[in-house]
Amino acid sequence: MTGQTRGWCPSLHEPMRSGDGWLSRIKPHAARITAEQARIIAREAARLGNGAVDLTQRGNLQPRGFSGAGAVAFASAMVAAGLAHADPAVERNRNLLAPPLLGHDPGIAPGTAAFVEALAAAMAEWPTLPGKFGVLVDGGGSLPLAGESADIMLRHTGPWVELRLGGGDALARCAPAAAVAATTALARHFTTLAPARRMRQAVAAQGAGAILAACGLEAAPDPAPRSAPPLAVGLLPGRVLGVAAPFGQLRAEQLAALADLAEQQGDGTLRLTPWRALLLPGVEDAAPAASLGLILAPEDPRLRIAACTGAPGCGSAFIDTRAAAAQVAAVGLPGLLHLSGCAKGCAHPGTAPATLVGGPDGYAIIRDGRAGDRPAAAGLTLEQALAVLQRP
Repeated sequence: MTGQTRGWCPSLHEPMRSGDGWLSRIKPHAARITAEQARIIAREAARLGNGAVDLTQRGNLQPRGFSGAGAVAFASAMVAAGLAHADPAVERNRNLLAPPLLGHDPGIAPGTAAFVEALAAAMAEWPTLPGKFGVLVDGGGSLPLAGESADIMLRHTGPWVELRLGGGDALARCAPAAAVAATTALARHFTTLAPARRMRQAVAAQGAGAILAACGLEAAPDPAPRSAPPLAVGLLPGRVLGVAAPFGQLRAEQLAALADLAEQQGDGTLRLTPWRALLLPGVEDAAPAASLGLILAPEDPRLRIAACTGAPGCGSAFIDTRAAAAQVAAVGLPGLLHLSGCAKGCAHPGTAPATLVGGPDGYAIIRDGRAGDRPAAAGLTLEQALAVLQRP
């Protein structure tokens, strides 16, 4: 096991030290795990860790609270369950976000599943990339990924694959048969550029068009506006139940119960999303999930709060963000509110209408910005901050 410095993304074989012990990461293949795999994750997370399992914005599962030896044992169990690659270098690069309803939603472009498989196989041969470097494949359907971002974004339409770069304003189109090679060329070219952890940094320095052209791709202006994330909770079209974890964290016993529900009423799988929600295809009875304390109503105010792990789980945080988030949710503020334990803003890297940031002297308020931006007010108690946000 090789530990990572705080601030980098953990991997299964390279967990990260945090305030509540080591945290690991499981990257489901094609956004899908079986009910039996989910039960194994839940069992080992409770046996070897503290039983908390975060749902990440990359569609991953992040169990927490391991000792060093526990993290090693957990990694071995996940490899044995078919949830990870035994080679740490291959596992590190497996950052591929796929359509969560792949194989279930007939509205997803034909050929998307085969494309995801071919791309995943190619990524195993890529050079070592930064831990935060990720690839996204969108195939449309009822829950498209068009509103999400990644270092390389691919939209499979059937006849074509559109390639976009994170932070760029240009795209390239190619046939699906050529898209895997083109994506590989882009990833390899990224490793030759000035040191950067994300593609958007390279794009800011060189331009998306120049990077695409360097890989033999013809760049064109990108007319597609970024869409809002879909609502992925409740009873969804196509016989799918979507459940969200309050502020992005499940308990192991909740995950195990969802696995049982998926097996008893659904198709026996759980699908991971970048919206901190799990999808259970074929499940139409929401009552069992509601009894677990999970979110099933799209209007639930907790869905409008992006909160990080916070103290004591994160050693960088100044506040218990999840306790504060519960208090904020009770107030019912409109719009998205980002609640960050420190100025890094891990839970929501983009801008938000309102951001509350914990600091050594209390809470700071940022309007229409990021957690690291200059605050409009600082040194407030939570009650004072909420009073300010409630003013017209």
